[in-house]
Amino acid sequence: MEINKEEVEQRFRRSRVSYNDNARVQKMVVDRMVPMILSSVERVPEKILEIGCGTGLLTSQLQRTFPSDGLYLNDLVEELCYHAATVNHVPLKHCFPGDVEKLFLPLSFDLIASASTFQWFTTPEETFKKLSKRLEQRGVLVFSTFGKFNLREIRLTTGGGLDYRNKEELEKMLKPYFKIELIEEEFHMLEFDSPLAVLQHLKKTGVNVSGDPTIWTKGRMDAFIKDYNARFAVDGKVTLTYHPFYFVCRKNNL
Repeated sequence: MEINKEEVEQRFRRSRVSYNDNARVQKMVVDRMVPMILSSVERVPEKILEIGCGTGLLTSQLQRTFPSDGLYLNDLVEELCYHAATVNHVPLKHCFPGDVEKLFLPLSFDLIASASTFQWFTTPEETFKKLSKRLEQRGVLVFSTFGKFNLREIRLTTGGGLDYRNKEELEKMLKPYFKIELIEEEFHMLEFDSPLAVLQHLKKTGVNVSGDPTIWTKGRMDAFIKDYNARFAVDGKVTLTYHPFYFVCRKNNL
């Protein structure tokens, strides 16, 4: 699936009200990341950049963990960036809204953190190089993204979905610019009452189901429900798999 950043922006803008109540795995990811961030920093970071702050799930944790005026926020959706800043008492002048792959970042940081965002990168290796240049010496990049088995049920029933990268691909892209200090992965299998409930869950968290712009006709929807039930129904429930990766990367100063 080719990533259209304008479509991604629109979907996350539409889901901004429903996201927090439905982002079960994304909340678990943030909780897992915080201890990793704490153990990776060698001193209290003076300047922190969060990429893809969204509704502020990680923002609030960063602000609570490192209370200072050194937190800066980025998000593709301008309204989300300013909202996360406002509710977490981050100065609005510390917001860098827009596509971080294209943005000019005017500062250097001790810590760059991001939760459940990097899967949307279209040029990840170039972006990793860019971020390494925006880290101070011994600075650290801590991020989570999603792996190959993420939303596997959707791919198997629709033939579409985001082309998630595997661990080896990400390692290869990171190694020229970072020393990778930690890689971990998890699998979370959520249960829903029906395939329609799965679609609603994904819509409320800003995810496009198939990447196919054609209309979901009644016939297509009926076929999806039948196929999903046949493949993934167990004891009256259906499953949806999440596959998060976690990376802790130290700037390579060589």
